Amino acid sequence: MNIENKNLFLVVLVTLFFVLCGPILLPSWRLIFFAPLLVIMYYKKPLVSCLWISCLCGLMLDLLSSQVHFGLYASCYTLTTALLYSQRYNFFADSISTLPLMTFFFSVLSTLIQWGMVYAFEQKSAFSLQWIATDLIYMPFMDASYAFILFVIPNLFFGKRIRRGSDYFVER
Repeated sequence: MNIENKNLFLVVLVTLFFVLCGPILLPSWRLIFFAPLLVIMYYKKPLVSCLWISCLCGLMLDLLSSQVHFGLYASCYTLTTALLYSQRYNFFADSISTLPLMTFFFSVLSTLIQWGMVYAFEQKSAFSLQWIATDLIYMPFMDASYAFILFVIPNLFFGKRIRRGSDYFVER
């Protein structure tokens, strides 16, 4: 699977479907549905475009949610993208594990930034061992699983076959 060869139109459609229908179908799961899309954008677009796209994704979530301050998701996703974008050089675009791993890191970093912003604005701290277990370990793992199941596995079954070594040569 090569992230750079992903069809962006299809990725955006799947992501928007889950952003709009995910909270209805799975209300107790607080997945970051935009994380795989943003990670794929890291490998396809320059930094400035990724920052704008992450800001727009965050604004869309800000418009759809009512429990947080307006602009929190937009600033959180933009700051996460600014910090995580350079890490794309440490993970190969053609590796199967890249998208889930980067999605996991996006989720953890985004959660930490969001916690810091909520603490700065409201002086509320939900920092506990249960919060660490759920929001920094379990939910990022679920985000990575979501990225793997929806974007990696279909590409393995229906994507182009990767030729290796002797497959390049035709025997006569």
